[in-house]
Amino acid sequence: MKSINFLSRLGLALACLLIFSACQSALDEASQVTSEEPTPSPTLTATLEVTEMQPTATVGSRPQFEGTIAFYSDMAGNPDIYIIQADGTGLTQLTDDAAFDDSPDLSPSGTRVVFLSARNDPDPQFPDFKYDIYVVNCDGTGLTQLTATEAGEDHPSWSPDESRILFDADYDGDRFYEMYSMAADGTDLVRLTTGAHNDQFGEYSPDGSQIAFSSDRNGDWDIFTMDADGSNQAILEVDQTWQIFPTWSPDGEWIAFVQMVPGSGETNVFSVSSDGTNLRQETWGSGYNENPTFSSDGQWIAYQTNMDGDFEIYVKAFHSNDPAFHFFTFPSDELWPSWGPISISSD
Repeated sequence: MKSINFLSRLGLALACLLIFSACQSALDEASQVTSEEPTPSPTLTATLEVTEMQPTATVGSRPQFEGTIAFYSDMAGNPDIYIIQADGTGLTQLTDDAAFDDSPDLSPSGTRVVFLSARNDPDPQFPDFKYDIYVVNCDGTGLTQLTATEAGEDHPSWSPDESRILFDADYDGDRFYEMYSMAADGTDLVRLTTGAHNDQFGEYSPDGSQIAFSSDRNGDWDIFTMDADGSNQAILEVDQTWQIFPTWSPDGEWIAFVQMVPGSGETNVFSVSSDGTNLRQETWGSGYNENPTFSSDGQWIAYQTNMDGDFEIYVKAFHSNDPAFHFFTFPSDELWPSWGPISISSD
């Protein structure tokens, strides 16, 4: 497999919302279709805090980090799921399949990883894979398929108590993706959103009471929040850029996300208070800086970047102008970090 060419395209796909088939209908139809739901009223528009310096990454010495990082990499020849301790030890390959395994989310207890796999796609065509949701223990045992639908699923993530998994899918066949949750064993499917638009990339708040997600219901992609049962949907931040892939800080006070100007060829990580104020830029530079994840103490953000040519995972202090650091460096491409506690046995 030509991994460099593939992952360069993958970064572009992530930035342009083409990594998943979920996003294709949005580009052509979002500006032409009126939502079936009332459009929520915006909260206070966030104001960007201007910084005087724009840090660049360094490969020098870095602090000692704690916890575990789940990610996917092509180091074995095709995208598979891995975990590694945040101090750089304990690299473990959790999946080994010729198909694409990607988009991992480490469980809050550090015992399991939920992820997407195209191993059951009868006609896999990048980036239009038909994904199913799988879960695997952090020692590589217990691989379990949770979904087996014709539609395919996207972007799974755990609830804080690990009782449910949030994801998006187009189960009704209208070419628009909606948010769903299901029990951690794949049962008890609950639909959370509806309408002629795409609602995707959801994540539960740390206390489980809310969900942050991205929606193109207003013509571009904005961050929304809603209660865990799908009620009280409200826009969090709105401007002419796209905001995707929201993730909560451990204290629930902040939401980090990926922001891009369509056609710009670059993405960066931003953060905003959970009430929609205090917008801040967290990363700078050309290319793709995306898919942020917080450390368990909320002091650090890890993210993927291709600033050095291939995709690697970097880490920076949250709300800081200090330089970013390589989290770890392999002669391959690493993407989609999910940072959690030190992995422990699931038994």
